[in-house]
Amino acid sequence: MKSLALGIVSDLSRLLAEQGLGEKPIDIVEALVFAMFIVADTYSLAKPDQGKAIEVIHSFYDDMQNHFIAKVIIKDHQITEAAEIQAISDKFHDLSRGRFGEYGEKFKLDISEPGALSCPNTVSFFLDNIFIQPLNNVEKISLLGAVSDKIIYLWAGCVESFKA
Repeated sequence: MKSLALGIVSDLSRLLAEQGLGEKPIDIVEALVFAMFIVADTYSLAKPDQGKAIEVIHSFYDDMQNHFIAKVIIKDHQITEAAEIQAISDKFHDLSRGRFGEYGEKFKLDISEPGALSCPNTVSFFLDNIFIQPLNNVEKISLLGAVSDKIIYLWAGCVESFKA
């Protein structure tokens, strides 16, 4: 699950660069949290035992948080003060769990549309949060189709991989 989430972050980053926004800094935590949402939601959809699925998802979220702290905060940013590491860990925990609910609400709106083949609410919310400096309306509108197509592709791939 961790590899899937990291792969999604990479795919989305590459897509944004291909769309001409490679120089515009993204919030890597938001990208990771969004990827975690996709993986967790698709896992829960693909597994019939919801109790077990929730247990696995919680473990996955804990694993991702530990990975983020160990690889990004401690190794890359070389933060060693325990209080600062704990504060960052708490913030990541709260954001990842909170965003799961927020992205879930947006996705439910998207799939409630009969015949919907895209996810405009989910993508719009993602684009509102992914960039350090917010997109202007023209940039955002130009990205909606490509990002929506990519997310649907990633979603379908995750569901298929979890059904196996």
